Amino acid sequence: MASMTDETRSAAFARLLQEETDALQSIERLKMAAQQELEVSRNEKMLEMMAKPRLWQLSSGEVAQVQTPETNRAKELLALYRELIAPVTTVEVRLDILLKIKWTVQVFERRLTMDIIELIDREADLLNRGRSFKSMDKLRLRIAHLFLEFIENPEFNPRASEFVNISVTVKR
Repeated sequence: MASMTDETRSAAFARLLQEETDALQSIERLKMAAQQELEVSRNEKMLEMMAKPRLWQLSSGEVAQVQTPETNRAKELLALYRELIAPVTTVEVRLDILLKIKWTVQVFERRLTMDIIELIDREADLLNRGRSFKSMDKLRLRIAHLFLEFIENPEFNPRASEFVNISVTVKR
């Protein structure tokens, strides 16, 4: 390095700094992707546990698995959530999923459900106008996040009270 001119040395440091910056950015992207995968996995496990049948001890000593209205509701919400976060195949399939979710949430008149309906209507409008699937990724993510909030709220999913630690009930 002693034989390098100041200009060459400066250029070498600039290249090295750029390589380090690129490496750090790459590491950060990988960490964020891993965190997202972990969160999706955690949510999926929690939703699956909500949908599992209840176990009841019978007088004979056997254990019976019983589907209750609450576990059936949780199972329906899990199926809708999985459809919602699945990759989009066609406009018709996506519109069908959005319509099912809209019917599910519109029964409740809360701020959260109104937000979900508004975003679903926005996505449906964009799909009908021919917008690309890729251009709506953030909108889809927002809808999925709000629908997960819906599922985790005991007011809309009675099984959620057993799995989600809610200190303050907020009606959105």
